[in-house]
Amino acid sequence: MAMTEQPFTWIEYVFTGVYTMEALIKISARGFIINTFTYLRDPWNWLDFAVISLAYVTMGVDLGNLSALRTFRVLRALKTVAVIPGLKTIVGALLEAVRRLRDVMILTVFMLSIFALVGMQLYMGTLRQKCVTFTNFTYENTTEGNETAWSFHDAWIEYAMNPAHWYKIDGSDEFLICGNASGAGQCPPSYVCINNTHTNPNFNFTHFDNFGTALLCTFRLMTQDYWENLYQITLRAEGPYHCAYFIIVILLGSFYLVNLILAIVAMSYDETQKQDQADADEEEEERKIQQTIHDGLREDYQEYLEEKLSQAKSHSETSLSDHEGEDNADKISVRSNKPEENGQFLSVSKKGSLHDSRMDIEKKSHDGDVCHPHAGKHVDPRDMMVIKNLLAHAEGHRNSKHSIISEFPFEEEELPLKDRLYNRFCSWTCCRCYIKFQEFIALIILDAFMDLFITICILANTAFMAADQHPKSPELAEILVYGNYVFTGIFASEAFLKLIALSPPTYFRDGWNIFDFFIVVLSFLEMALDGVSGLSVLRSFRLLRVFKLARSWQTLNMLIRIVAGTMGALGNLIFVLAIVVFIFAVMGQQLFRDAYLSTYEGAMPRWNFTDFLHSFMIIFRVLCGEWIESMWACTNANGPVCVPFFLLTYVIGNLVVLNLFLALLLNSFGAESLSGGESEEDKEPNKLSEAIGRFTRLGRWIKVKVIVCLKVKMKSKPKPNGRDASPRLNGKDSFPDGGQTFSNGTVIELQAKTEDAENTLPGELVLVENHSPEKSTDVLEDEKKMDDSTRPNSRTSQRESLSSNSRNSMSDDDTKLSLTKVDAEGEPEINEVKVTYANYPDDCFCKICRRKCPCCIRFENTKIGKRFWKIRCLAYALVEHKYFETFIITMILASSVALAIEDVYLSERPVLAMILEITDRFFTAIFILEMLIKWTAFGFKKYFTDAWCWLDFVIVGISIMMLVFELLGLQKMTAIKAMRTLRALRPLRAVSRWEGMRVVVNALIKAIPSIANVMMVCLIFWLIFGIVGVQFFAGKFYKCVDEDGLLLPVNITANKTECLAKNYTWVNSKINFDNVMMAYLALFQVATYKGWIEVMTDAIDSTDIDLQPDPEVNVYMYLYFVFFIIFGSFFTLNLFIGVIIENFNQQKKKAGGSLEMFMTDDQKKYYMAMKRMSSKSPQKSIPRPSNIIMGWIFDAVTNQKFDIGIMIIIMLNMLTMALEHYNQSEQFTSILNYINVSFIIIFTVECVLKLIGLRHYYFKFPWNIFDFVVVVLSILGVALSDVMDQFLVSPTLLRVVRVFRVGRVLRLVKSAKGIRTLLFSLAVSLPALFNIALLLFLVMFIYATFGMSFFMHVKHLYGIDDCFNFETFFRSIIYLFQMCTSGGWNSALAGITNEENCNPETQTFDNGTTIWKDCGDYKIGVVYLCSYLVLSFLVVVNMYIAVILENFSQATEDVQQGLTSDEFDLFYEKWEKFDPEATKFIPLSQLSDFVDYLEEPLRLPKPNHFMLVKLDIPICEDDKVYCRDILDALTKNFLGTSDTPGEIDVNEVEKDKEKIEYKVVSSTLLRQKEHYAARVIQKAWRRYRNERGNLPSPPPYDMVISKESDMITSKGSEMATSKDSKDTATTVNGDTASTKSLKSDTSNKQTAGSSIDVHIEIPESEITEETAMLSPENRTVELRADSDVVA
Repeated sequence: MAMTEQPFTWIEYVFTGVYTMEALIKISARGFIINTFTYLRDPWNWLDFAVISLAYVTMGVDLGNLSALRTFRVLRALKTVAVIPGLKTIVGALLEAVRRLRDVMILTVFMLSIFALVGMQLYMGTLRQKCVTFTNFTYENTTEGNETAWSFHDAWIEYAMNPAHWYKIDGSDEFLICGNASGAGQCPPSYVCINNTHTNPNFNFTHFDNFGTALLCTFRLMTQDYWENLYQITLRAEGPYHCAYFIIVILLGSFYLVNLILAIVAMSYDETQKQDQADADEEEEERKIQQTIHDGLREDYQEYLEEKLSQAKSHSETSLSDHEGEDNADKISVRSNKPEENGQFLSVSKKGSLHDSRMDIEKKSHDGDVCHPHAGKHVDPRDMMVIKNLLAHAEGHRNSKHSIISEFPFEEEELPLKDRLYNRFCSWTCCRCYIKFQEFIALIILDAFMDLFITICILANTAFMAADQHPKSPELAEILVYGNYVFTGIFASEAFLKLIALSPPTYFRDGWNIFDFFIVVLSFLEMALDGVSGLSVLRSFRLLRVFKLARSWQTLNMLIRIVAGTMGALGNLIFVLAIVVFIFAVMGQQLFRDAYLSTYEGAMPRWNFTDFLHSFMIIFRVLCGEWIESMWACTNANGPVCVPFFLLTYVIGNLVVLNLFLALLLNSFGAESLSGGESEEDKEPNKLSEAIGRFTRLGRWIKVKVIVCLKVKMKSKPKPNGRDASPRLNGKDSFPDGGQTFSNGTVIELQAKTEDAENTLPGELVLVENHSPEKSTDVLEDEKKMDDSTRPNSRTSQRESLSSNSRNSMSDDDTKLSLTKVDAEGEPEINEVKVTYANYPDDCFCKICRRKCPCCIRFENTKIGKRFWKIRCLAYALVEHKYFETFIITMILASSVALAIEDVYLSERPVLAMILEITDRFFTAIFILEMLIKWTAFGFKKYFTDAWCWLDFVIVGISIMMLVFELLGLQKMTAIKAMRTLRALRPLRAVSRWEGMRVVVNALIKAIPSIANVMMVCLIFWLIFGIVGVQFFAGKFYKCVDEDGLLLPVNITANKTECLAKNYTWVNSKINFDNVMMAYLALFQVATYKGWIEVMTDAIDSTDIDLQPDPEVNVYMYLYFVFFIIFGSFFTLNLFIGVIIENFNQQKKKAGGSLEMFMTDDQKKYYMAMKRMSSKSPQKSIPRPSNIIMGWIFDAVTNQKFDIGIMIIIMLNMLTMALEHYNQSEQFTSILNYINVSFIIIFTVECVLKLIGLRHYYFKFPWNIFDFVVVVLSILGVALSDVMDQFLVSPTLLRVVRVFRVGRVLRLVKSAKGIRTLLFSLAVSLPALFNIALLLFLVMFIYATFGMSFFMHVKHLYGIDDCFNFETFFRSIIYLFQMCTSGGWNSALAGITNEENCNPETQTFDNGTTIWKDCGDYKIGVVYLCSYLVLSFLVVVNMYIAVILENFSQATEDVQQGLTSDEFDLFYEKWEKFDPEATKFIPLSQLSDFVDYLEEPLRLPKPNHFMLVKLDIPICEDDKVYCRDILDALTKNFLGTSDTPGEIDVNEVEKDKEKIEYKVVSSTLLRQKEHYAARVIQKAWRRYRNERGNLPSPPPYDMVISKESDMITSKGSEMATSKDSKDTATTVNGDTASTKSLKSDTSNKQTAGSSIDVHIEIPESEITEETAMLSPENRTVELRADSDVVA
């Protein structure tokens, strides 16, 4: 299918036949469609069936144009998915993602439509403005014959519309766009800017003239594809202030929506994986159950065997027996048998761990007898530890055959032949002297220093390879060749000696050794084939040695493990990616090839669909995010059919499949970081750190020796204090003269620990106080206990304990305390402490000074000392004052503004320059004063231990130096000028004083180590590609060009000598691979997809050094770039996101409240719901007007249907706005105007009706105020359209803004829950995003001031022009905003690094004119832009992504698990109808209606009586129910957590209830019990009366109940509960179903009207529908009834 011309037509029939056979076999086996599991019930078979059917249809019938349907044969490639198992997870995740993307797509289309409408209203027709020259314009008013005379106007139009008279941009086919607004792009001299020309930029595709193209433009902005071009031409036409539109679209569209898609793809992958895992676990469970049954049978068999053995009296310690036909290997059965007295018996049988043999390890009882199994299968908990150790032991020896054999000498199994041969020929243990030699070699080659030496060699070798460059001298070439020989020798000898030392079996068991060996073999191969051309690529394999660093470099190791771990899934994903690319490439080729060939006969564009390779590269380019330029070329040839093709490719390829790439990476990141890779370290100690540790220990040892010697010399010899008796510490001898006595006679022992990799760091000092031998032993035991759990204490804590020991004599307890180790690495414990802030500064002198030098204390008590103390207290009070910081922030902001004013026009404004100079000195003085006051208040120690104060100090120090140089008159020196630019760092001081920004910066600072690690790994990956690039392309990017800079074809000049002979110029590309640093820059452009097309073009055309490039001669070099993009860009750049997100999660875990740690999941959900609930309360509803007509209007406008109707009208309004277009006919315009007026009338009527119905309450709602303003402005706009356009905003724009009201209706639409979640997550992330945006602006501010000082006068070339440059602050900011998405940075770099055709020095003439130096600076330019890109594009923008991913997953979790605040809002909205006065209570009688009236999920539909009884909602006085009680009960009911909340912090939940005092008199459950009990009593009374004869009839049921509540109210009893006055209980028991007796407690005589407690137990036979709802324990009813009932 991929072939352009198929060699044989019959091949297609063959494949169709094969697929048909497959389908027929499946159909005959499974049936066609009717039953389940038949052929067409499997969705994968639908695909097959459709493909086969289409094949036959296209064969038999000539469908003409519809033969494009044959393209769908490509979908056959998807058949592979059903076959390969791992692919199903990936494809499942993809399909799940596509399903979930529905909501995001709706939201995206909606938001993009709004942006497109705004863009249309703002920029319709503006991109048609061109620069026209009228120098050759002539007008002759003559008439020949009967022709009518041309008017001047017609002639002028004819001339102006001729493209030959327009100004073209140099080296491009595009015309220059200009504007007449202030700050817009200007035309060159002798050109005039005219509008309404007949073409738009980019082949007439880029414009906002109608809704379709405007939508395409906004989509292009969202995907950030070549958006800098649209941004620049629009700002050139309309002026720089229109950047606001682009900022909003980029922030909301690009950063938010695109990353939401990433979040959804990541989540669906995660869930698919979890689902797969769950399925696998389920299977495992079933297998285990089967295994358990099997084990039971096996145990019986074992018992039988053991009986036989005991009979034969063969008491061996280990029994070996073989099972025949046993499948289940590696299963361990464990039984614990308890004999009567003699200890425990344990049997572990391990199957199949070695040569299908079985080991029975039996732990003997104390008396040595073999215990026969006779106990049950219960395993004692104490046995479990033993079992665990045994299993771990067995597992550890599974891999190593030798170790098992040595462990179990009783193994007598014959080894397989393969193993015997392996042992015979590969284990080199021939003679004893050889083994001695082997041990000697191992001692050398396996030493830590050897590892250090090899690592240094790897680094040196890498440096040698990186030293390769294009014009290299013969000496350098020779050095590089000999260097290669030397390093090859070193690595070869290392590999050979290791092979001898370890012997082949052990050597080749380690992956790293195989890797080394492979590279050594390749190095020799390369040296052997040195002369053969084309094999220089073998050299690049030497580069892989860099990866050997991973052994000792933890991060690289982790990342390589991540890569290796994801390889399985990644392989599947790359396969899916390949299928997607293949399908789209073949479709593109089949659909568009012919049109390309006919349209571009002579000049075929480089990116085309003519063959498979080119199609593949176009699709790959779309996957990288660049689709728009290829689409223009395609649309030129094929028409608009290209648009859906490219959009589909982009959405599926880039947004879904590539995001899955990132999701997979993030997923493995999380898993990897959790494991942290400690297991690897445990297995193999890090030899490199061990070698470095030896040096540090040596240094410490020497230092300790010197200190001890000095102290011994200085002091007299110490008294003997039992030092000799001190035991050894940690099993190692102490230093001979390590003991040292201090003033209190305490001995301190200094000891350097040697290697103890398990629990100590090498070379730490341990301090042991020694009063007497006995105490010392205790202390050391204590020390040893501590040693198991913690790491050695930090050196500072040692110094502190040393100093404290020397001045205090301690008791024994103190000694033990002082030896408690400090965990230098663990998390600090969080103790709740009351913080009290001191109101006075620290002491003037530090503690040591006061102790050592008594004169300090004397000075403090003198007059001067006391006065100085007073001054310090004043300074402290000033610094701590709340307005002090405010004043300093104001000064910082003012000084930043002063920096921003110093632009290119400053030299023309001498007065302003003078004012700025004065203010600069004033600010410097203020900041110096602030620093001095802080020094006085805090003292130097406190000031200089704060990092932010250091920042202040450095910046103030620079200002002071500048002042000094100015006074000395040295400010003209270039070094001093460069230092002056550092004032741009002043805004950084605002960070420490702005809470929101400080949080973000702190988070960033904590992430710096991991970001730096990833940077290093990136650089290493890139270094490898860079060196390969240098070997491929060094010196091959030179070309011959004519005077216009156009490339000459090969047939004119073939090489450099010809070129120079014909007086052409031989030039090099600005971005090339001539050395490693240039290669880095080229690869950075390729990785950010900016300027990469030019780099690839040069590479594909390159032939050889000093030869002219030939177009597409080297086409397979595309593969180099494809591999680099996959590994260098998709992978390494995504690691940045991974690291930042991982860092976020870790910070969250640290910051997570301790409260949530101790709650179950159910409780967490309930707790979160309660927290949301507590922030809400019922609003007082708007009273209905008493007037009948106003009442009707009120009912109408408050109805939900009214709102939805208005929303539909708004959508229609949006539709009519979308119909507008540029240059529309007058009739169309007038129709649209009439429609618009009718809409204005509708909205005015709505506004008036709402004003009548709601009265002054109308203005309570922000949306209503918004509507009112829009309506008023719309009416004014119609009446005064011209005035409005000029002075205010365009009224059409206001109509667009009205579209945002649709947001209101989303709450009413039940199906829009997904969209609500998306908007909810945006709302949640806004505060964090605002802080990050502030940080981004700060970075841009600092870089803008740097840019102005470095590149203010740079010549307008490449990316620098009259609108986009660094001449003023505002222009710098809008340029840097463009580059924070990496847009167009390559052309900016070319502009600011241009050092050709410019003034190298500034010249000032006598008449006062100055010609500035307008050359760029290559080094500064590269550092400036690359550092800006890393900071903004890779770090800050990725923080946006991290926040959005985090909040989106949080919001989704909220929606899936608990109740969102939306549900509570809706609850209170419904509440207003039942409680218009917002009393927070409703009558009990309305409760059933209310819960039925609610929205899901809280709704309880009728009949709900027994549900309400079950919820046990408290009832207050006057039979009212409190709103929070109802909400609480419904929430518990929804979450199903009726019993958990008891453990939750009740105060949190009950806060709101404290505000309202109300008395609970009953509850729905209790009321039901009371009703039921009353009925039972009445029934019993009637029966009793019938038996006894004519007794007076009891009062009616309702009267009893009302009397009862009156009684309770009058007594003011708190709650009718079952626990009151048990002693006055009358128990009614039904002895049988037929007769029930009533027994009264006669000890308390009851009078009529007083209340008694009744205890009723409902017999089983009496249980009715009502009581069935009650739980069994609730069927016992206790209540207080009126004694009249029981007469």
